[in-house]
Amino acid sequence: MNIDDLDSLRDKLGKRIKELREERGLGVRQFALIAEIEHPQLINIEKGRVDLKLATIYKIAKGLKVH
Repeated sequence: MNIDDLDSLRDKLGKRIKELREERGLGVRQFALIAEIEHPQLINIEKGRVDLKLATIYKIAKGLKVH
């Protein structure tokens, strides 16, 4: 996997998180509180700007109630 693949994966994951959050009618700040992460971090995740730790992915999945 090269850097372009990783960038694409970050973008896709961020877009999917945003899509699921919006489907549930949650704002960024509201969901950040549910997922126990800072809202600026959530914004950067949704925009594909950051690499995620497994713990953060777990918090997001738990907050969205997905596996």
